[in-house]
Amino acid sequence: MTQRSEQLVLDYLSDVGLALHGRVTAKERTAYLTSLRARIDERRGAADNDDVDTVRRILRGFGSPEHIVQEELTGREVDLEDDEMIPPKPRHADRPPPPWRGGPHQGFMSLLEGPSQTDLRMDGRVGRKPGVTRNSLVLARHHPPEAVALAVLVLSGVWWDVAFLWVLGAALIILSQVWNALDKWIGVGFPLAACVVGMTLWTGEAKFIDQYIQQALPATGVPALGLASLVCVLYLFPKAARSARGADRSAGS
Repeated sequence: MTQRSEQLVLDYLSDVGLALHGRVTAKERTAYLTSLRARIDERRGAADNDDVDTVRRILRGFGSPEHIVQEELTGREVDLEDDEMIPPKPRHADRPPPPWRGGPHQGFMSLLEGPSQTDLRMDGRVGRKPGVTRNSLVLARHHPPEAVALAVLVLSGVWWDVAFLWVLGAALIILSQVWNALDKWIGVGFPLAACVVGMTLWTGEAKFIDQYIQQALPATGVPALGLASLVCVLYLFPKAARSARGADRSAGS
C-alpha cells in the first residue's frame, strides 16, 4: 500500500461522502462509506499490485462519486463512459442544489414532483425508480417493524372502525431505529393533533365533557386521525424504503 494509492481512495471516499450529504442521514452515510471502503479494499487485496494505476482502475470500476450515489439512491445501475468515471471537477461541483433552487426533494414532496436530477441517466433519459411494490417488499424484508407500522397507519386511514390499532403503529414508530426524532414527532404528533382539531370542529351538543368526547371522537376525531395517518405514510414510507434499499444493497455486496 503506497501513500499515493491510499490518498486516491481517501479522496474518492470523501467525494462520495459529499455527494451523499443532504440525501441520506449521517448514520446511513457512515454505514455506506464503511461498506464501500471494505469493497474497495477487497478488490485491492485481490489485485497483483497496489500501485496508483491499479487503484485508479479499481475506482473506475465503481464509477464516479455522483454516479455511485445515484445508483445507491435510485436502486438501479447507470451506464458510464470510462472518461466520466472520475471527472476532474471540484468536490462540490456535482452536488445537487437545494430544493428551493431546483434540486430534488425528499420524502413527501418527492412523490409530488417529477423526475429530479437523481433520476436522469447519463444519456439524458429518465430512469425508472423502484416501484411501490418492490420498495414495500424490500422494506418488509429488512425493516419489518417499520413495515407493520406503515400498514397499521394505512389500515387506520381507510377503515376507521379499527382506528384503535393506530396506537400499535404509533408505538412502532416511536421504537423505530430507522426514522429520526423529527420523523417520529411527525408520524405520531400530526395524527394526534389532527384528531384534536377534528373533535373541536364537531357541531353537536353535549352537556358534559365526557359526553362531548364520546360523541365527537367517532364523529370527527377518528376521521381526522385516519386522514392524517395517510399523510404520514406518504412522508415516512420514502425514508424507510430508502434505508431498506441501502440495507438490501449492502447485504448483496
